[in-house]
Amino acid sequence: MPNNDLIDLLGKHINEVPKAYTDTTTIDRKEDVYTLDITDHYFNKPYEMVFLSVDDNLIIKQISFAVNETIDQSLYQSMVSAYGEPNIMLKFGELISIDPTVTQNDWFKIENTLTYNIEKCTFDESPFVFGWHKENYDIQVLITDQKNQRPRTLIVFGKGILDEYKKF
Repeated sequence: MPNNDLIDLLGKHINEVPKAYTDTTTIDRKEDVYTLDITDHYFNKPYEMVFLSVDDNLIIKQISFAVNETIDQSLYQSMVSAYGEPNIMLKFGELISIDPTVTQNDWFKIENTLTYNIEKCTFDESPFVFGWHKENYDIQVLITDQKNQRPRTLIVFGKGILDEYKKF
């Protein structure tokens, strides 16, 4: 399970987390993501960094970290035992279009944009996202493509983070 101390940071001011830092060199700039160097485990899966997203008032609105593997049945069952059945689980459906537009900046280049239908699914159907609505926060699990050479599962805790999926 996640460190409850992390979840308790939701709604706190970033100044209450003295070890959180940003990579900015401009003092006046408000970063919206802070980093904590923490080595811990989430259901026996190690992670080493935690990211804290803040609003304009520097109140922590999201907490996220990555497990460096694609979630498997064992981890999924551990999460279901702790949180119950997910409220949302979605997969990519039929490919709708391929946009050959090239988008590039200093960090990456995208040569094609693929658009898919999004469908409800079960865990056995390879979801890309699933999550839970809890009383004081939501839990979102984002899964990278299993064919990816650097598979990762991103775990996010925050209020209202599943709202964009309500239409499904």
